[in-house]
Amino acid sequence: MELKKFDSQDELVEQIVKIVSDIISKKPDAVLCFACGETPRPVMDKLFEVRKNGEIDFSRVRLLGLDEWIGVGRGTVGSCSQMLYDDFFSPMKFRTDQINIFDGLSKNLDVDIKNINQIVEELGIDFVLLGIGMNGHIGLNEPGFNPDEKAHVVELSDMTKKVMAKYFDQEINLQQGITLGFSQLLSAQKIILMATGERKAKIVKEIVNSEPNNSLPASMFKQSEHESFFFIDEAAGAKL
Repeated sequence: MELKKFDSQDELVEQIVKIVSDIISKKPDAVLCFACGETPRPVMDKLFEVRKNGEIDFSRVRLLGLDEWIGVGRGTVGSCSQMLYDDFFSPMKFRTDQINIFDGLSKNLDVDIKNINQIVEELGIDFVLLGIGMNGHIGLNEPGFNPDEKAHVVELSDMTKKVMAKYFDQEINLQQGITLGFSQLLSAQKIILMATGERKAKIVKEIVNSEPNNSLPASMFKQSEHESFFFIDEAAGAKL
């Protein structure tokens, strides 16, 4: 995993957008996986700009969801599906047939998991953009995860349950989530781990200075056999 430090968030975002553009120009039907939330939002905003300007044709790409809280759906502010649709899918005018995400309200999660696993197995993942949890989690792969798993249900850590409250506009009690597994994320042809802002400086330092281990999920990308980058801005790299 190659560390790249940028002087500003804007420079970091521009580089990610260039990478996405290059991937789609070479493979118009590429499978792209984006984490939701505050960290990747500026990338989504910039991709909307370039689509609006006609610079990239997104008409054939496939979108893959990273994770979701079990017990909420698109109608709940703070759900992963709500953020992905409002921040990215709807502005970009992606068609329903282009989108494959987890349904936190599904009556049969086993079927959902099987469908996502089949998509990843058949199509692969060309690009994945990931943020980092404050405990180093990736998606909802919490410390102590099994690195060989595919999509699966997880018990949320106390840290994740505490931090996730900021996303919701109501008090909510969630205990489980569903996420792509690490074996699937590591199989992506190009991986970008992204961290911005001073509050991520501590965990960034831990990741950079750690050997790959499942107690610190983000460190496992150091074992990736494909192109893997750790993009940070000046604030996130302040403790390095």
